[in-house]
Amino acid sequence: MPKQSIASFLTLPVELVYRILDHQDDFTIICSMTNVCQRFNSIVNSYDRFQ
Repeated sequence: MPKQSIASFLTLPVELVYRILDHQDDFTIICSMTNVCQRFNSIVNSYDRFQ
C-alpha cells in the first residue's frame, strides 16, 4: 500500500495562499490569519491588498 502524504496549509505556495486571501475580507485576514505563525505573518505582510 503506497504512503500518502498529507498536504498542509503551511506547504502551499505563496501564490495559492494569495488566491485564498483574495476571497477573504480584510477583517478576517487581519484577525484570523496574522499571528498564527511566522510564515503567515510574512505572507499577509507581503499581500498586495495591504501594501
